[in-house]
Amino acid sequence: MLRFALSTLRTRRSLFVGSLAAVALALLLLAAAGVLLESALRDHDEADRFAAAPVVVAGNPELGLDGRDHPPGLGDPEAAAVPRPLVPADLVERIGALDGVAAAVPDLAFHAQPIGSDGRPAGPARGARSLGHAWSSAEVTPFTLSEGEAPRGARDVVLDAATARRGGLRPGDEVTVLTGAEGRGAYRVSGVASAERGLTEEQGALFFSDATARRLAPPGDLVNAVAVFPAPGTDPARLADRIREAVDAGPRIEVLTDSRATEVSEGDLRLLDTIVFVVSMGSLAVFVALFVMASGFAFATAQRHREFALLRVVGATPGQIRRMLAWETLLVAVFGGALAVPAGAALAEPLARGLVRIGVAPEGLDVVVGPWPLVGAAGCGVLVTQLAALAAAHRAARVRPAEALAEAAAPARLLPVSRALVGLAFLAFTALFVLFGVTLGGLAGSGLAFGGVLTLLVATALLAPVLTRPLIPPLGLVIRLLARRTGRLALANSVTGVRRVAAATVPIVLMTGFTVAALFMQTTQQSVAAEWAGERLVASHVLLPEDAVGLPPALAGEAARLPGVATASATTTAWLRAAVHNDEAESVPIPALGVDERVGEVLDLRVREGELRGVAAGDAVAVSDEQAGEYGWRVGDTMRLRFPDGTERELAIGARYDHSLGFADLLVPAALVLDHSPDPLLDAVYLVAAPDADTERLRAGLDELTRRWPTATVADRAAVERAGAEDAVTETWPAYLFGVLTAAFTALALANTQVMATLARSEEFATLRLAGATRRDVLALTAWESALVGACGLLLGGAVATVALAGSSLALTGAVRVAGPPGYALAVALGAFALTLASALLPAWRTQLGTTRTRRKDTAHDATV
Repeated sequence: MLRFALSTLRTRRSLFVGSLAAVALALLLLAAAGVLLESALRDHDEADRFAAAPVVVAGNPELGLDGRDHPPGLGDPEAAAVPRPLVPADLVERIGALDGVAAAVPDLAFHAQPIGSDGRPAGPARGARSLGHAWSSAEVTPFTLSEGEAPRGARDVVLDAATARRGGLRPGDEVTVLTGAEGRGAYRVSGVASAERGLTEEQGALFFSDATARRLAPPGDLVNAVAVFPAPGTDPARLADRIREAVDAGPRIEVLTDSRATEVSEGDLRLLDTIVFVVSMGSLAVFVALFVMASGFAFATAQRHREFALLRVVGATPGQIRRMLAWETLLVAVFGGALAVPAGAALAEPLARGLVRIGVAPEGLDVVVGPWPLVGAAGCGVLVTQLAALAAAHRAARVRPAEALAEAAAPARLLPVSRALVGLAFLAFTALFVLFGVTLGGLAGSGLAFGGVLTLLVATALLAPVLTRPLIPPLGLVIRLLARRTGRLALANSVTGVRRVAAATVPIVLMTGFTVAALFMQTTQQSVAAEWAGERLVASHVLLPEDAVGLPPALAGEAARLPGVATASATTTAWLRAAVHNDEAESVPIPALGVDERVGEVLDLRVREGELRGVAAGDAVAVSDEQAGEYGWRVGDTMRLRFPDGTERELAIGARYDHSLGFADLLVPAALVLDHSPDPLLDAVYLVAAPDADTERLRAGLDELTRRWPTATVADRAAVERAGAEDAVTETWPAYLFGVLTAAFTALALANTQVMATLARSEEFATLRLAGATRRDVLALTAWESALVGACGLLLGGAVATVALAGSSLALTGAVRVAGPPGYALAVALGAFALTLASALLPAWRTQLGTTRTRRKDTAHDATV
């Protein structure tokens, strides 16, 4: 069978070129994604604020309300954003007294934003975190003075070198520093410190005297972490075990020997984004490759029915037919892997650099090409090709010897029963996805309903002959009106060759239906979030952070005193631990929005049940419709919460509201958040102008306010809507990129299918020429048939996208609404249609060129004779 397979590949190269290109492209992406995934999972020499400390004692962010450790699931994208809770300050003395401890250094970290000499925030190059510390903790990185002197007075501050350079500040300069505890503070730059590592590219570092840092840090006897330095000759791992025994805090306290695990940096978050991206890219490559190759192999097998018939007549068994096809697909995978896997390994480095440039991957990502990603990609290529050919091989091997020649001569039934049943099953799965998604509702339900697009694509591919058949006559009538002679023949050929038309439409369905639906789902969510943000806004003016993670609470007081302001309300966000009522967890970390008693005057929260009076009074919370359904929260129940400083409270659920996309899923009293958060900052300050306010005077007051507080900007309604859209869906470029990848796969499949179908009709075209048809007539016939194929594919692809988007939006909003760039959808449709025409006309033109040359030779021969 191997000899037969090699012979087939040599003599029928056109049948396998498309499949070879598809598997090569898939393995190229898989190899590159595998190398990047392994590189991202390796240890990296990332910037680390605790790099000099062999042992670090910190709080456990995964501690449940039951006092046990609850690690997050692999699919939890927000787990890395949960900050570590603070630890008691008395641990410093207890740990410092242990044998083998040379020093125990407390670490304080709080928001401290310097204002540069140009009046703008002097933030880090990437991100917006700028933190203040006590000078005594500079050794944990370490930071060392490069200019000036250490902070000694209450108004002295040392800046890291990168912040000083970006802010145009030098020792002796006066600098304004914005903090949560003090608001605006005037300080003198006493020195500039440098770190040996690139930490200051991601977060600014300001160092104050120990007394000043304690005043600016959160109140209470708490510290962010304790850095432990072992005595000479002491093993850090054994010292860590000794500290665990001495602390005896159970899972509440973690003793870490890997300092990089102490806090999540901007690089760590980008590393997670990189992992998500490459896994998504690899998964998409596998799915699309399997989809298009299964369609291509099925069509190629149908083209070879006469060959299989003859093999069966001369004694070939069904098992031999299957083995021959298995060898053919194996050889395709081997040839494709030999070409694509090394190229994928080479592609990993430029792909990583591209991800770094667009801010997805961290600067410190080192690409390491190991053997396992390459072996895994090659093995995956073999598996995908074998699965893709499985159904086609089963179909080819089912032919009985007595029926072989009859089946080869006559067209097979439109759709085998087994294929129809499997197609209907996938159609039922699609209906279940949509039904359960709409029932669940919210963002989770929207994603579940959209998941049905994959099963719907498979169902459409399996049922394509049945779905295409009723589309051909009405589309054929249009073609007949445009071209009477060739149009009539194109319609007749399409009606009798439904399976050929259906095979060619499948790649078009994938190219148009999936790529448009994937992008439009995200743009629809952004549109909905922006619309809801605008509907929610009652305030006339909004102050939002700019080049900063938040606004100091003192800003809200100044804004409320502006002339013409009738009402001012501020919101603040903190990560809380909330008890839930489901089978998956006993509690979950959730970002809660702190609101004050005036929130109802500045925001319309669309309360569906209960009222916000308890939230304003400080003894209740409000929950979103979506999270209430997911976590079993009901109005009137009691919710147990743990705040960032470890304080636990039980509050009543006083209200339930909807339209939370891009907003918040849990509202708590702002006073509790401010009192029990280590470093509270404001997300926004909402202002309502008095009816008789002087608009110009109010605007001038806001301009002066933002000059004094450069990290604040006045946002109009459009800016608030944009912020809501960004909170709902941060980036849409992956959808564009994945759309391009899908289009590349399907273009190969479509070209392969059209080329095979056209070349297989060489005899038919020759017969037409003998009957008097010109080359122009044959090309026109091919063009009209391809146009009909393209139209069928676009209609079915549009139907797939419509069903997926309708189910997704119905789950999200309760109504069918779709938003997206029409130019993108038009470009995809025109590209698919043009590719359909080109992939059929080019081989048809070549066959006709060959026919013309043959006729000329025959004419010359006859003349000679």
